[in-house]
Amino acid sequence: MNDKKENSIEDIILDPELSEQLKNLVLERVSIMPDTLRMSVGSDELTKNDVLKHVKEGDDIGNQIMEMELGFLRDLASGAVYSYE
Repeated sequence: MNDKKENSIEDIILDPELSEQLKNLVLERVSIMPDTLRMSVGSDELTKNDVLKHVKEGDDIGNQIMEMELGFLRDLASGAVYSYE
């Protein structure tokens, strides 16, 4: 990942208004996922409820989840998700 992209993700996380908007978006997206959702973060396996809790609390794991979601959405918007290169 290049520095410009990382800095802009960090800027979003650090901006209270943008961070709150991102948090709400992530909470909505996760809430519509199946209850069987499992996510690995480090050596921990998180359930859907765990993910929602961490994002709501805005702790380190919640911020990592928000950063991953933002990266996915950017890749989706740029077409990188559909690229076969």
